[in-house]
Amino acid sequence: MKKFLLLSVVLGSFFMGCTENNPSFSGATSETTNGIAVVVVDAARKPLAQARVTLYAKSDMSALETSVSDSFGKANFESTADACAGENCFIEGIAGADSSLMSWSPLELDEDSATSKISLLPSSSLMLRTGADDSGRENLFANLQLQLTPYFANRSGNEYVFAHVPAGLFNVVAGDSTVAEVSLEPGAVADTLVRMSGVTREFVFDDFEDGDSLNNIAKKYTNYGWYYIAKNGAKLLKPDSTKGFAAAIEKESGRGKVLSVQYVSGDSDYVLLGTHLGLDTGYYDLSRLTAIRLTVSGDCNFDVALEHYQEVGDNNFRKSLWNVDAAEGWHEVVLRPGKEKLDENSYQVAWNEISKEIGFFSIFIKSGSFLKIDQIVFEGIDGVSP
Repeated sequence: MKKFLLLSVVLGSFFMGCTENNPSFSGATSETTNGIAVVVVDAARKPLAQARVTLYAKSDMSALETSVSDSFGKANFESTADACAGENCFIEGIAGADSSLMSWSPLELDEDSATSKISLLPSSSLMLRTGADDSGRENLFANLQLQLTPYFANRSGNEYVFAHVPAGLFNVVAGDSTVAEVSLEPGAVADTLVRMSGVTREFVFDDFEDGDSLNNIAKKYTNYGWYYIAKNGAKLLKPDSTKGFAAAIEKESGRGKVLSVQYVSGDSDYVLLGTHLGLDTGYYDLSRLTAIRLTVSGDCNFDVALEHYQEVGDNNFRKSLWNVDAAEGWHEVVLRPGKEKLDENSYQVAWNEISKEIGFFSIFIKSGSFLKIDQIVFEGIDGVSP
């Protein structure tokens, strides 16, 4: 099974000494002699007032003191530099509605002035999937925490959610055990899988390594496999319409074989990549599906649809559909049942209406010039059955 890179990291704190000429960067005032001062700035390094700044003890992550930054961005503490020597303290900064700006870092002090600076950046959110079905939920982690922080996840079913956390590089731990390493960019919404032995269920629908037109259901149940069609004037450049589906499979350096299409599209044109799950009117129960995971690279917008097996008129089928904006460079896309787009006029319905009778997997490419797909994985199931 191929491995995926997690989201890239931009570590969001700056630590700088004080300047002598700017009062917002000066040392401790007379009212905080021997105490600690923290200067809070925003992404543009401008002083940030009304930020809530909290000093934490590293030993047990208890909050020692909380202060609010003044008009110069300065928050004053009674705790001394000696109390936080040897990286014994962390500093948290929060500002904005709904914790929109955050910072978390070890406290680093200017030795002469007992002053530190922190930069508050847009907060991130982190969702951790387990790929567990209902029978495995009782074996999930009691809770998950970002190591060396006071941040715990809220569990929702078989997933864990950190709604607002600072940008940075963190280990996710369950007790004393590390279960994942995550990298969070400022303002990012990270969504990644945490594999648990005996609990996580995944089915690789296709990784294109065999180089043929059949999806992996065909290893157990016969199906017609993949096809491609240019619709409403769209033109396929690679592969062209005279070649079989295998011509759409190519080798990608460092990734093995991938599905690759190039095309010319217009305002109402699209390219359809599709595959039957079974034969003719055959269908499969995918109701335990918790997520669809694709690794893609492209310059296009496309829809992913799981479609009901019964035709409702002129080659139209009821479908659950998700929309994706692809970007150049390989990245992971996660599509969740319950987050599908609804439009009765286009036969787009809620997942629970059709999930037990799925006949097709379809990709509708509506813009751009190319799309590559490395792997398609169904989470929450470890196989399918008719």
